[in-house]
Amino acid sequence: MSKKNEVFFNIDSKILFELGEKLVINRAVALVELVKNSYDADATKVTIQMKDVKKQGGTIIIKDNGRGMSLSRFKETWMRIATTEKEKNPISKKYKRRKAGEKGIGRFACRRLSNKLVLKTISKIGKRNKEELNAVFNWPKFTPGTDVNEVPIEYTIKRTDKGEIGTTLILENTRDSWSWRDINKLREELTSLVSPTTLKEKRINKKIDPGFNIEFDLPEFESKTKPLDKTFFINAWAKLFGHIDKNGITEYKIEVIKKIENKIKKTFKRKERFKNLKNVNFQIHIFVYSSEFFKDSEWALSKARQISTEKGGIKVYADSFRIFGYGESGDDWLKIDRDRARSRTVVDKEVSIFAKEAKRPGLHLFRNQALFGHVLFSKEDNPKLEISINRERLIKNKAFEELKQFVRLGIDFATILYANEIVQKEKKKKEKKRKEGEKVQEEVKEEIHKIEELIKKSKEKIIKAKKRVKKIEEKIKRIEGDKKELEKTHIKLGEKLLNVSSPKYKNKIKDILQEEQKNLKLEKGLREEEKKARKELEKIQDESENIILNSIKESIVATEKLEEIYRQEVVQEKEEIKHIMILAATGTLILIFGHEIIAFITNIEELIKKISPLLQKPKKIKEETIKELEKYMKELKIKKEMMKEMGSLIGLISSRESRLERKEWVLLPIVKEVFKPFREYLKETIGIKYEFSIHKALRTPEMHRSEIFSILHNLLTNSVKALKEVEKRKIEVRALENNKNVCILFLDTGIGVKKERREKVFEMFESTSEPDMEFGVGTGLGLYLIREITRSYGGDVKFIDAPKGWKTCVEIILPKDVKK
Repeated sequence: MSKKNEVFFNIDSKILFELGEKLVINRAVALVELVKNSYDADATKVTIQMKDVKKQGGTIIIKDNGRGMSLSRFKETWMRIATTEKEKNPISKKYKRRKAGEKGIGRFACRRLSNKLVLKTISKIGKRNKEELNAVFNWPKFTPGTDVNEVPIEYTIKRTDKGEIGTTLILENTRDSWSWRDINKLREELTSLVSPTTLKEKRINKKIDPGFNIEFDLPEFESKTKPLDKTFFINAWAKLFGHIDKNGITEYKIEVIKKIENKIKKTFKRKERFKNLKNVNFQIHIFVYSSEFFKDSEWALSKARQISTEKGGIKVYADSFRIFGYGESGDDWLKIDRDRARSRTVVDKEVSIFAKEAKRPGLHLFRNQALFGHVLFSKEDNPKLEISINRERLIKNKAFEELKQFVRLGIDFATILYANEIVQKEKKKKEKKRKEGEKVQEEVKEEIHKIEELIKKSKEKIIKAKKRVKKIEEKIKRIEGDKKELEKTHIKLGEKLLNVSSPKYKNKIKDILQEEQKNLKLEKGLREEEKKARKELEKIQDESENIILNSIKESIVATEKLEEIYRQEVVQEKEEIKHIMILAATGTLILIFGHEIIAFITNIEELIKKISPLLQKPKKIKEETIKELEKYMKELKIKKEMMKEMGSLIGLISSRESRLERKEWVLLPIVKEVFKPFREYLKETIGIKYEFSIHKALRTPEMHRSEIFSILHNLLTNSVKALKEVEKRKIEVRALENNKNVCILFLDTGIGVKKERREKVFEMFESTSEPDMEFGVGTGLGLYLIREITRSYGGDVKFIDAPKGWKTCVEIILPKDVKK
């Protein structure tokens, strides 16, 4: 007969490695777990001090003013792995806080950071006495193969009347070095650790919770960064609130801070209830990075943009403590940047009723960096929102999907209202331009009318002057006739006087001479009057001519003013289109670049996970493991080179020369620059062969280099996506020229485009490509922009029948005689 026996589990010391180094990879998360313990202990302040950490072997000190630990609590909680104490007592004693720490990870996070931990804690015993406990943890003693409960921890206990109540953790012989970048990231993550609402004083059971503050003492890394405060947030366009009550009913409210057109204050209640969420809130400040919003602000627009890149995003908090991973730079947990990249024009149907002005409100969707906010929920009310074991994400389930829908619906609501404002502003702008145009037209008409009146009056003056001159001339002519008669009489009298000497004739002659003298005087007066009249006539004619000339000049100026208004409007529209084209090319590349960075970081993390266990036992590295590591290193090198080339290409496209200078460019080097960032990916990863049949001296017509980049980059991304569907993968770029045109042919062996769709695909937002992990999601703008660019130069682009051996051929015609 067999005997019944009992056996018990033993815990290997390797569990500390699993709970420390392997589970908590992020050093900030490791510190966060320790800070949470201070919060749970009703501390109001915790100080993080770092000494000599620029290299390994430094010291990190975490000191709080909480209630400390007694010996019994130390044994029952700190020294017990996976204790249920916080499940049994979820609320703190003094300030009635819901405890944030879970699963006892905090103490093992110490192992992630250093090789040795010195714990000093002072607690209150009874009403007046205090007890000081000191314990030392030498983590290297916990070697795999030994039982955890077999490794002794030395401690001392004594009564004391010195020192403040609280706990100090001294992490000696740090395992990693810390750089400026590491410290800045740590500051940012710990500063945002506690939700903004937690820092406010709360009155609970007649006691005031003064809040929880984290302070830094980092003499090696002094910070000059100005914290974000009210002076920054008052520059936001609006503040958005969201609330789910205890029954799952949702309400959104938006309050405009700096109006565009209207000082909006609007609410929206969702008809359908959330089934897996209750008592969830969010608060988001929405920024528009335009000079009008930062006018007279303490924060310069350029600085605000920089801050948006570093700190923008929507963070998530569970019981007032942040869940890392959400709202960080590059994170897109709400799919905002993804939808922006796709130029998604629609928004959630539930809020589409607010789209009164904007027909395509989705085009105005805010980017992540424009949103500064936090989502706050309680784990007690939302048990289905589960935090992953490494404390960095929420587990993906229905509750998490509802959380995303809750926040995103609010953002869509705000987007529509913003889009309405922008459309209204543009309408007013156009209406203002129209009125200005009409005003100028009226001014021109008025000027023309004035000119006509001036000409009319001038003509009347000239006619009157001519009539007056004519009368004077007739009078002068009559006087001249009378003068001739007098002269004849004078001659006859003179002849008689030569033969007559009698006195009686002398009186008669005297009368005749007097009469003649009178006529001569009259003639002289008439001639003076004639001279004066003619002078007046000349003056009137000169004045009339000047009036006419000045009026014509004023009319020309008014007409030119009108033409300038129309010309500026057309130029502005062209510049806006050109700017959109450049942004489309650069923006798509930046999205790919961003994806590559994330992939690069992921690969590094995978490599760290592979290497870290091996470093524990370097002599036992297997040959196949080495080969696997070499494979990872090769992939990292490819990613590194790809990112460097993409960064260079982005610089070329967005440079001032590329955007503003128009000239004839040598085509072949530009084609090579476009393909260069992807050469390893195309050849090594997905097996696409490519070649160029372009003469090295062939030049484009006069155009912007960014436009050539845009054309080629869009065609390349389309081809790559099409080629992934087939086995034979090949691309060729050809170029030729004649006296009139430069012709570029872009060929591939992909899936092709059906003839009936060859024109349709050039329409805006018409995309046939599937989402691609390397080249992003099709926006439906690529081919449209190519056609806009080519036609703006008098050229065109179209799909033509592909030569034998090819499936797709895009023909681009660019006239050499550019008229733009």
